[in-house]
Amino acid sequence: MRLSFVSALAASVCACYSQSLSLGVAGGGRLTDDIAGNATSESKRYLVGPEVELGLPFGLAVEVDGIYRREGFSSTLLAPDVSNNVNGRANSWEFPILLKYKTAFPVVKPFVEAGYAPRFISGTETGASCGNINPLCQPLATNTSWSTSHGLVLGGGVQVGLGPLHISPEVRYTRWNNSAIGVTQIFSFHSTQNQLDALVGITWKVR
Repeated sequence: MRLSFVSALAASVCACYSQSLSLGVAGGGRLTDDIAGNATSESKRYLVGPEVELGLPFGLAVEVDGIYRREGFSSTLLAPDVSNNVNGRANSWEFPILLKYKTAFPVVKPFVEAGYAPRFISGTETGASCGNINPLCQPLATNTSWSTSHGLVLGGGVQVGLGPLHISPEVRYTRWNNSAIGVTQIFSFHSTQNQLDALVGITWKVR
């Protein structure tokens, strides 16, 4: 469903008479915290995924990425006779769709970009309530939402061209419209809506 959505979008962009087509991968790391409130983030900071760039006239290009992240959190609340614990693990996929503008320099091209990104998160969680004196644990009902999000993306960097090989380090900011991960019963924490990433795209011009 998600991959077919991105494939259809990329195909529609191809119909805009692109001048070039580059395929590759993007990878990097998250620079900001991803969980706020009464929880500890156990997310991986790395991000990785495929990248497609379609060159257009006048220094413009359209880039479509598929960014994968591994999300996680843990939280413990202590009371005089009981401790409550919750842990979650999730897979996150973001699909940034970006319009880029590159300067006309021949080898090193600074660029800026802006666009939209849907994000899909699916995961599992476990919760337990354990006695502090008699360490007997019972399952604990929790209420975690794994919400679809929509983000506004802004970024900038430089593209270095070595023949058909392009290397593009950049910094990218995303503002999400909601907190994709949120727990409201007993525990109180949520994922942050401001996200800053450092990425390097490596692409090969195939057309």
